[in-house]
Amino acid sequence: MILADAHVHLHAYADPSGIVTRARARGVHLLVAVSIDLASSRRSIDLAAQFAGVVAAVGFHPSWLTAPLTPADLTALEQLARHPSVGFIGEIGLDGVEAKLSVEDQRQAFRAQLDLADRLGLPVNLHIRDAFPTAIAEFAARGLPSAGAVVHYFVGDSALAGQLLDLGLYLSVGKPVIRPENAALRAAIRGIPLDRLLLETDAYPLPGRTTEPADIGDIAREVARLRGCSLEEVARATTDNLRRLLGARGPLGAVE
Repeated sequence: MILADAHVHLHAYADPSGIVTRARARGVHLLVAVSIDLASSRRSIDLAAQFAGVVAAVGFHPSWLTAPLTPADLTALEQLARHPSVGFIGEIGLDGVEAKLSVEDQRQAFRAQLDLADRLGLPVNLHIRDAFPTAIAEFAARGLPSAGAVVHYFVGDSALAGQLLDLGLYLSVGKPVIRPENAALRAAIRGIPLDRLLLETDAYPLPGRTTEPADIGDIAREVARLRGCSLEEVARATTDNLRRLLGARGPLGAVE
């Protein structure tokens, strides 16, 4: 049984080797190392080259942008995105809580990176926080990137899940599904088709935060319990979904 973490900030850890080793010991053999800017994108690529089973995602996180993207920024990102260890553009998107830029400047950065994903045939890892109407309108107008896209750390209800699924998006869920107080999310999990679901930790080092990729099995077990199916079924489907998005770029190969 192979588990996959579709979203981890491996670049932020002082001991990424320990993170990867503990993940492997618990059956997590595929990790997407997601970035927030050029420096972290370079680090994610280095880590993907260093550790088998790690794939890099490169991009500008909307909450970390302090100025509109320039042509030089986009040229540098494209050079990184062409590296063979890169499997996603991400995380990119729109943020209505922590962003320092206006909505319009965020949209320009978002569109430019979606265009890059289309040019390179890469799927996209999406950060959408308190901005779903804007993001949904954007995708309804332009369509999804040709290689697909996943909404990371989905915590919405069944109605929002339905809207996103209708657009063709994959949904990635993390530890919030384990908490009983997240009743609407847990109800949504029961209705999301398994062939559109991914698992993630969104792990990064913070004081008091112990979540890391080794915990993916805990998330998978709860998803299986909520859906009334086996852990093996959830593991197989969610890992195959990530491999399908990665295609030939995935370290475990493409699925049919």
